[in-house]
Amino acid sequence: FSLKKKKKDEEEEEDEDDEDDEDAVSKQQSPRMFLSYKKPHKYQLRAYIYQGRDLYASDKSGLSDPYCVVSFGRYSQHTRVVSESLCPTWDQTLVFEGLRTFGDPQIVHDYPPPIVIELYDKDTVGQNEFLGIVQTKPRVRLIMDGTATRLAWYEITRHGQYAGDLLASFELFLDEGMELPFAPPTAELPDKHFIVPSGIRPILQKTRMEILCWGVREMKRFRLLKVTSPFVEIECGGNLVKTKHIKNTEKNPNFPDPVITMDMLLPKEEMYAPPLNIRILDKRAFGQLPMVGVHVIKTLQDFHVDPAPGMSSLVRAQDPKQAVALRAPSPPTTPKETAIILEEEGDALDTDPDNKKDPKFDWWSKYYASIKDELRTQQDYLDEGHDLMTIYEGELEDAFSNFTDVAQTFPLYRGKGVRDPDDPEGQTVGYFKGAIKVYPLPDDGSPEPPKMLSNIPSSKPVKVIVRVYIVRGIDLQPQDPNGKSDPYMVISIGKNKIDDKDNYTPNSLNPLFGKMFELPAVLPLDHKLNVRVMDYDLTSANDLIGETVIDLENRLMSRHRALCGLPATFAKRGPNRWRDHELPKDILEWYCKSQRMPKPVWTSDDEVMFNGKSYALRDFELGKTLHPDIGPPDQRLALHILHNENLVPEHIEKRTLYNPMQPGISQGALHMWVDIVPKGAVPPPPVNITPRVPEKYVLRIVIYNTSDVILDEVSVATGEAMSDIYVKGWLRGQDETQKTDVHYRSMDGEGNFNWRFVFPFEYLPAEQVMVIKKREHFYSIDMTETHLPPRLTLQVWDNDLFNPDDFLGTVDFNLAAVPLGRKSADECSLDQLPEPGRPVISENLFERKRVKGWWPVYSEEVEGRELAGKIEMEMEIVTLEEAQLRPAGKARDDPNSNPFLEEPKRPETSFLWFTSPLKTFKHIIWRYYKWHIIIGIVLVFVVVMIVIFIYSAPKFLAEYLLDRLLPF
Repeated sequence: FSLKKKKKDEEEEEDEDDEDDEDAVSKQQSPRMFLSYKKPHKYQLRAYIYQGRDLYASDKSGLSDPYCVVSFGRYSQHTRVVSESLCPTWDQTLVFEGLRTFGDPQIVHDYPPPIVIELYDKDTVGQNEFLGIVQTKPRVRLIMDGTATRLAWYEITRHGQYAGDLLASFELFLDEGMELPFAPPTAELPDKHFIVPSGIRPILQKTRMEILCWGVREMKRFRLLKVTSPFVEIECGGNLVKTKHIKNTEKNPNFPDPVITMDMLLPKEEMYAPPLNIRILDKRAFGQLPMVGVHVIKTLQDFHVDPAPGMSSLVRAQDPKQAVALRAPSPPTTPKETAIILEEEGDALDTDPDNKKDPKFDWWSKYYASIKDELRTQQDYLDEGHDLMTIYEGELEDAFSNFTDVAQTFPLYRGKGVRDPDDPEGQTVGYFKGAIKVYPLPDDGSPEPPKMLSNIPSSKPVKVIVRVYIVRGIDLQPQDPNGKSDPYMVISIGKNKIDDKDNYTPNSLNPLFGKMFELPAVLPLDHKLNVRVMDYDLTSANDLIGETVIDLENRLMSRHRALCGLPATFAKRGPNRWRDHELPKDILEWYCKSQRMPKPVWTSDDEVMFNGKSYALRDFELGKTLHPDIGPPDQRLALHILHNENLVPEHIEKRTLYNPMQPGISQGALHMWVDIVPKGAVPPPPVNITPRVPEKYVLRIVIYNTSDVILDEVSVATGEAMSDIYVKGWLRGQDETQKTDVHYRSMDGEGNFNWRFVFPFEYLPAEQVMVIKKREHFYSIDMTETHLPPRLTLQVWDNDLFNPDDFLGTVDFNLAAVPLGRKSADECSLDQLPEPGRPVISENLFERKRVKGWWPVYSEEVEGRELAGKIEMEMEIVTLEEAQLRPAGKARDDPNSNPFLEEPKRPETSFLWFTSPLKTFKHIIWRYYKWHIIIGIVLVFVVVMIVIFIYSAPKFLAEYLLDRLLPF
């Protein structure tokens, strides 16, 4: 060790010698410069430290014991210590006397020296902990100009991060004969420190602060114990008030006497207003009162209200019975006041809740018309003036300021370093729910305004029924290897949970749920509604796709009445049937009471005096198309008035889904809404949003004849143009393809078939789509459902024996808009078929049921469509029940009926040549080569005769000559 130390000392000496040599060289090389001052100037520094806000929490309790150290040059002083506060008010002036500074005072004025303010946390044991630092410059006064300095907020930084704000100001006076300001006043405290003098400190006014301490939510454990008996401490500007403690948060997390009032002096200028500290303490055994959460409100600007009459908060009422904003509407006192009794008596509502009398429209008709789905919207629904819903492209809370008009939710923090995201102790430990109203009080002795939060209702729990309507999922995140998911819903409120995994939707990223889930709840104990979308897996654990959380208590308390959305019109039946547990007139009276308005006065069924104005029904409905399901005029008028008061309308909200494993990244969305029904009231029937069930149909097509079909081949034997014609067809999306038999050797493009196609399928008439269910792969367990337009494709082909068949022409029909057929082939042309920019008259086969005629088939060429033939056929659509009553087999198979199809009367030349040799000779060879054959036979006969003659002539000639020459 001694050798190492000796070696180190030698190295240090060598380094010092090197440095000395370098200094000597630099002194020789650089010129000598001198800056001399004859005498220093005397200054006085006054640091006005008023208050801090949102400081760093240094203690485990979530608070600090802060004080400031002000450094100027080589001088420093510190303020007093404020115990257990993140928003301390020091109200202290630090005076630095006899500061001596060299240099020209004008240069000091133009370039003031910096001031450093360091904040520390006072600890009784150990070293004080650093809270943050502020660097600024003072205001230099060489002469007294009569203007006062102003306090300003300075940002405190700690290790480069925000750590609070400091309200202070600094003045540097030249103390050389100039008359300095009077010494600051002294506080009446044991340490007798200077306070911030008047003129610099903020101007105060008498102010009242009303605080609604409604309750605490989701409080985490503190020191391994649950927070069961908390109370609130509110501190602002040195004023402190407390609430009574909650007896047991597991039974009721609301405070028994939730309203507290503070009359105090606050600065008139908002920038000087002190922060508001909300501290939650837990009352425990042996007198322990640990602080379990804190929230700091930096500015009160958002909480200033106008106490003038008519501008009060909704929670203010004339008597406790009228204060209904923070509770669910009370159950009816008499049966006649409920909507369900009115429905039975027939006074306001009809007795057709499911619209069985007129099944033309359903709830989905309103939904598709509201989202402006061009393919599924029923135009008749819009033409008849039926209602549309409000579609929110975000959450309902975004459209109504999170329903914080009555009570806001403030996060509570605990522990050291609440702003440090790397510190797990600094995360949210619970929530405080309440409201703050700040308004000035008169200083001239005039009467004080009534309290804003007076006569609020009881804070006891409320039992409700929650109905969650899940319409559909939108662009869900795929979870399976095939790029899809099998989503299903899980709904939970408190301990109540509904798991709908038995009804999962296979292979879909945009599932159509169409389900209503009803759960009981006790608010505020079960104030969080959790909606989860899960992915079903057969062999492994189900995966979470995404979830969304809804605060039901905020919706129940809100003045916007988010219990049940108000429809556009008051309807007695049908898809727009009134579904609230209260009628519009009752809701209007509730609204007047809650807003301290006079009760509405009805002069007639269609006129009312509301809030000093007269309203008539004609003012709202003049010139509008009214659907046939509208209700009484008084209810309609009350509903129109309510729509002008910014209440929640009938709606669909689009809630984004998030996964805790991928925070902040959207996993899709849900179209949904929530209804809240007080348990004491008679719940109305739920809305039926069950997805439409497809109806089973059978399409029957009878192919009679073809005409003018392109002759695609040339006969080898005759050289004539011909085709072996057959027709095939299919419904788009179905795997089954049917085709007729072959009409061989058509010489003129005519074909005769009398052949029936039979296609069973499922169809949604309201949406005009076919429902196709099939397995995507042979190993797929579930069937995938797709919706496609009902399109029929027919094609004409030329049959080849040894080569692939040749395509001749096609025609495509939308069964919901079939072009009119022609009575004869001569009238048939391509003008029958629609083209872009050229619509044609069409008819819905589902309504017409049966059509017959001629339609063209075409082939796509470079120049456009080219006529490739014509088809005579009959198309008929029947329901499955009708098909069973009037059966018909495929082709000409049994049962061959409806209609009966005879064998086609084809020409004798229509046959396959190698299967009928005699017919081939008769109708092909003999027909076209008859004279050639006859001439050939004659020639052969003549040749034979000549040959025989030549062969036999010598013998006969010899015999003849011998007979003549030798008669003997």
